[in-house]
Amino acid sequence: MTMIDLPRPPAPPAVAIVRDFVNTTDHETGADDLSTPAALVRHLHEAGLCTAAARAAGAHLREAHLLRAGLRRALELNHEGRTAPLPQLQAVVRRLPVGLDWDDTGARLRATAAGVPGALAGIALAAHQSSVDGTWGRLKVCASDDCGWAYYDSSKNRSRSWCEYGCGNKIKTRAYRERQRARSG
Repeated sequence: MTMIDLPRPPAPPAVAIVRDFVNTTDHETGADDLSTPAALVRHLHEAGLCTAAARAAGAHLREAHLLRAGLRRALELNHEGRTAPLPQLQAVVRRLPVGLDWDDTGARLRATAAGVPGALAGIALAAHQSSVDGTWGRLKVCASDDCGWAYYDSSKNRSRSWCEYGCGNKIKTRAYRERQRARSG
């Protein structure tokens, strides 16, 4: 019997926002899609979090890098199946413009500023939303040391270890070849 690759369900919107933001760093090549304030605005605009006319400064870029690093660490913990305090992430989120509104439907968190600060708050709020809706634990970092991409684990039992870019197959093939060499050597 052969297995076929079935299309995986797409990540929920809040998860996709966090995943795509964390994936602005390529750990294999060292490339950083957020290398300048203009690149930060471009990413945030393409994610639908701010207008193309938004302006960013070096301080915004530093906050974005801190937010991304903190979220990456949280996803690494998700991959390990554990939680831990993340003081650096908490410190960044506390500086973001987030407010609580009450209306006839109840409490609602929202960004209280526009532009880049509001967009960064939107990323933090997306992480919060995925926690509230139960999808946060499915957002992980690939187990391959060469990869490090964030991915959404859509498996029924939440047991995926690798991203959708073939890392699992590469690791399994490498292990198979090593076993074959050991047997023949």
